[in-house]
Amino acid sequence: MKIAAIVAEYNPFHNGHRYHIQQTREAGATHIVAILSGNFVQRGEPAILEKRYRTRAALLGGADLVIELPVAYAVATAERFAYGAVYLAQALGCCDVLSFGCESGNLSSLEALAAHLENPDFYGLVREQMAGGSSFAAARQQAAQAQLGQEAASLLEQPNNILALEYLRQLNRLGSGIEPLAISRMGAAHDGNQPDQGFASASWLRERWRQAPEEMAPYLPIEACALYREAVQEGLALPDLERYQLAVLTVLRRMERTQFAQLPDCSEGLENRLFQAVCRKNTLEAICQSAKTKRYSMARIRRMVLAGFLGIPQGFCHQPPPYLRVLGCNRRGGEILARARKSATLPVGTSLARLAKTNEPCKEYAQLEARATDLYTLLFQNPRPKGYDYTTPAVRME
Repeated sequence: MKIAAIVAEYNPFHNGHRYHIQQTREAGATHIVAILSGNFVQRGEPAILEKRYRTRAALLGGADLVIELPVAYAVATAERFAYGAVYLAQALGCCDVLSFGCESGNLSSLEALAAHLENPDFYGLVREQMAGGSSFAAARQQAAQAQLGQEAASLLEQPNNILALEYLRQLNRLGSGIEPLAISRMGAAHDGNQPDQGFASASWLRERWRQAPEEMAPYLPIEACALYREAVQEGLALPDLERYQLAVLTVLRRMERTQFAQLPDCSEGLENRLFQAVCRKNTLEAICQSAKTKRYSMARIRRMVLAGFLGIPQGFCHQPPPYLRVLGCNRRGGEILARARKSATLPVGTSLARLAKTNEPCKEYAQLEARATDLYTLLFQNPRPKGYDYTTPAVRME
């Protein structure tokens, strides 16, 4: 048995994701664990499908076991996102490989840059660049170019490379024995606006689903197409963005300036810009545009807004995840769980309610997850009752 972990959102699951799983199996993996973001994703927005449908799509598409990445990490920065995911892979105690897709595909170059990013002198140069008004991402790339040259710095231009670097950094920080595996991304770019070689970006597919869903089919596995149609019929696909905006604005307008200062990733007076934007603007887009600057990216603002809506405490994504929650599995996934029950360093379970009773951190993270799901399901034509995340069973497939 050789177990590979893949960190994913599958928002939605498409041909590129199936290709990634196939390539991971061809590299020797016999069992696949997907560490999956829940109902909200790193862009700072709700997923277009409820997480159990995305779990089913993952299992139909080649994964064997799906573990939930708690919401505090799923909507955090790339560094914190990677920290939560890699920590869970390590905590299973039986993962041999961490497989990730990236634009580069050159593991040795990525590892060399990841090691350099840990150098304190490097971050001294980053801080100098930021003092001049650059965002963290721009300052880091400028520092990399100054110290390592254009070729290395160019790795920081691509979003999947950036995540790959963070996975490598977290593996090193945890002293993990998990072996990294870089799979070259095929076809359309991360946010590509056109399909390429039979592959389409998730962002293009999300847009098509809202405007012309019939155009999606060539770029999705057949099983996923049928599943997505079922999700639409059940009223748990395509959250109402107007309803989402109204819900978020309702929460933001109740928040005091001091509450904005307590949001994750808030620093250097950013709470003042965000508070003023909420006071003056009447749409989420206008608020984010007003609060963002060259220093503070739109993605950072969106994540802060979402954290305010969900009530995510500031330090949650800096603490270790307290449990391994199973969203779904098949027969091979059951084999992984049998091994994990002997090797895992965190509680493992399918029931969020039972995990919540394990200890106080489990209770706190479970309550946050359940609250996020309660808010999420209100965005659909067919909202679910409060406590849905506590009562809905894990997905099981043969």
